[in-house]
Amino acid sequence: MAGEARFFLDVLVKDITSNQIKKEAYRLKTSTQKTKTVNRGEILSQLEDNRNCKPNREVTKVMKHILIAAFFVLGMVAAATAGDYHYGTTLICADCHVMHFSQTHGYNNDGGGTFVPLGTTPEHYLLRDEVNKLCLNCHDGQAFAPDVYGNNTGTHNRQAGALNKATDAGPYYPQDGHTLFATAAPPGGTGWTPEATHGLNCIDCHHQHGHPGTGFATYDSAGTGVLGTGTYRNLKANPGNASSTSNPNRWVTYRVGTNSLLSDVFERATGPGVAAHYEVANVDFNEPNATKSAYGAWCQGCHTDFHGTSTDANMRDAAYPTAGHGWFRHPTADINIGQQPTSGHSSLASFRNNLYRTKVMSPGGDWGTQGVAWAAAPTNLTQSCFSCHKSHGNKNAFGLIFAKGVAALGEEGDGADARNLCRQCHVQGADP
Repeated sequence: MAGEARFFLDVLVKDITSNQIKKEAYRLKTSTQKTKTVNRGEILSQLEDNRNCKPNREVTKVMKHILIAAFFVLGMVAAATAGDYHYGTTLICADCHVMHFSQTHGYNNDGGGTFVPLGTTPEHYLLRDEVNKLCLNCHDGQAFAPDVYGNNTGTHNRQAGALNKATDAGPYYPQDGHTLFATAAPPGGTGWTPEATHGLNCIDCHHQHGHPGTGFATYDSAGTGVLGTGTYRNLKANPGNASSTSNPNRWVTYRVGTNSLLSDVFERATGPGVAAHYEVANVDFNEPNATKSAYGAWCQGCHTDFHGTSTDANMRDAAYPTAGHGWFRHPTADINIGQQPTSGHSSLASFRNNLYRTKVMSPGGDWGTQGVAWAAAPTNLTQSCFSCHKSHGNKNAFGLIFAKGVAALGEEGDGADARNLCRQCHVQGADP
């Protein structure tokens, strides 16, 4: 258990003097990553009352930060359905909103407690700061929330990788994935561009108030209405040009702990903590509809021309003389790995013989075991966006996963360049 969590337990069960608290705060400050202010003053106050003692006001702000981090490390956010946040009891108004843009102290009755700092000017919707900066207060370098920007400060291999900013000079460059504040049209896009003033922001993709599965129309990939855990990662129903009314496949559904083949994503872990739900090894992808990818259809909301089925003109020449051939763009659905093994198409044998493989869709919920060749791989495995790219990005151009497949795949893969990734499924050439 992390040092912060151990000390958190001590605070609850032991008589620790103010000086001991300060000493322990200093020790942890020098041995752990930086923390930022997050509004959990009421939690801290309650913990202090539970101990039947009021800490001295000289207790450092760092100590309060550590207590807050421990709160999340120990999984006291378990009330959030499926380990997700920003809805139900975890939708905490004051985390993001401020009434008069004048806050200078916390929510404890003595003014103590931490809170998310204000930006330089008042924002629409009573926000504490502009959207990207506000989100990164919690989602950059914190232990209690997914670290989605730049270097990974967590202990897990991030399924989505990392975002970058338009002004970044590396190692996460704007060419390496989704770029916050960028104003250019998305690659393959037809019509939608980010808002001109602030550029691409987090809520272009994620719903800030969550999708709890009730009060929203949720669908599985076959277009059947389902009631459940809502949308994966709080993804919006209508990114870019998408419309949830005209195309229900914009919803990306998921299940946690117990898989449902009617849902699009399966998170294995049910326990608390960030690593359990965002670790690559704990996330896999079903294929409820053999001709579609709900994940790909969602990405198509912005990257319009890059997605579709074998009958869509932007993807394949339907008049091509050889059935199943004539693709204009790499398919993200509607053709299985190895289904067209000749003329340079994919090889299931090549894919299954990799010791470590990128993610694919499986209609039967069978993804094999990483670290060993997959001799019994089924013939109905299908690649999609996540097979080649990190959805946020990484340190490789286009957010590609350079997967040679001989060692465990980190966020960038285990290879040297894109040829390694291609040879996960294709036999031409040789690995560099």
